[in-house]
Amino acid sequence: MHNLLQTDVLIVGGGPAGASAALSLLKHSGLKVVIIEETSLESVKIGEQVNSSIFSLLDYMGITKENFDSRHFIQGYSSVAAWGTDRITVRDSIFNTETESFQLNREEFDLMLLENVSNEGGIIFPRTKCLAFSQDENQHWTIEAKHETKGGFSVKARYLIDATGRLGSISRKIGIPSKRYDELVAVGKFFYFESSDTVKQEIVIESTEEGWWYCASLPDRKMTLTFFSDAPIIKENRFEKTENWNRLLSKTKHIRHKVSHASSEGKLWVKNAFSQVTDSSSCKNFLAVGDAAASFDPVSSMGIGFAISSACHAAKAVIDAESGHENTFLNYQENINTIYRQYLQTKTFFYRKEQRWSDSDFWRKRI
Repeated sequence: MHNLLQTDVLIVGGGPAGASAALSLLKHSGLKVVIIEETSLESVKIGEQVNSSIFSLLDYMGITKENFDSRHFIQGYSSVAAWGTDRITVRDSIFNTETESFQLNREEFDLMLLENVSNEGGIIFPRTKCLAFSQDENQHWTIEAKHETKGGFSVKARYLIDATGRLGSISRKIGIPSKRYDELVAVGKFFYFESSDTVKQEIVIESTEEGWWYCASLPDRKMTLTFFSDAPIIKENRFEKTENWNRLLSKTKHIRHKVSHASSEGKLWVKNAFSQVTDSSSCKNFLAVGDAAASFDPVSSMGIGFAISSACHAAKAVIDAESGHENTFLNYQENINTIYRQYLQTKTFFYRKEQRWSDSDFWRKRI
């Protein structure tokens, strides 16, 4: 017999956006929440910079600062850049008015959020794929899903939330339009230091002719080092190959020194980093959150903060809709669009500060 699970809200994606939407709903309403996550929760997580405002958002979801320890984040002491010049300068706080910053250990942070979802009564299905989606005359959803080992089942939900990240796989499956603004890709690796004394807690950004580098200290004596460029440039030059990536690294003036005393950990990973915005206003009882709603250039440091804030706002839109308020989903989308317009203006302003390689393919598209 095919199993049927009924819930009020189904969230697809168990990252920070999906978990935060679930926690907000569980904390501030009596709605039942189910999360479906395709992975086993063990995929590579890149460390992220956040500012102190994240603690207000987490407090809204019932998680206090006391719930965190050194496993989850370290305080960031400086953010510097060689951008527009080969000299290191203090990075302009263009995107961020908060001066206090933190580097997250994403694996620990993400699992902590999901543990809280489970503790609050949310149901989580890892290693589960969503195969098909349909809506009835009441705009309620039926989702066909399949667990890796336990087989297929159906979920009936009144509301559906896409938290599947940049690829927005649910939005694409149900025909929600999105607009992509670039082809940015990240190629990176983790490094490990024998002693914490050798790890300076800072973020360093350095622009080069082919793109730009990002280096950040993480908890547990680790460091993430990432090169960003456009997908065609990565592919043509095979920068995803270790020897080519190392050659690029050796050409940097500042970044290469950051890992000169470190051991590399694991293989190079490649991740999408493009900017895009999704308009879900045409679909009833559906919302996208986090990167599935709007994804930002990593130079903006907006990823995790937006993931959590958009999830909280999406949860409130659902709760308000349940209370009979009109246009809550439309207002949510309009707020996303406003944030994105402001972001695009600021991103253009920031990239135009780099004028040294106006003939290169990467910078010509941005200046």
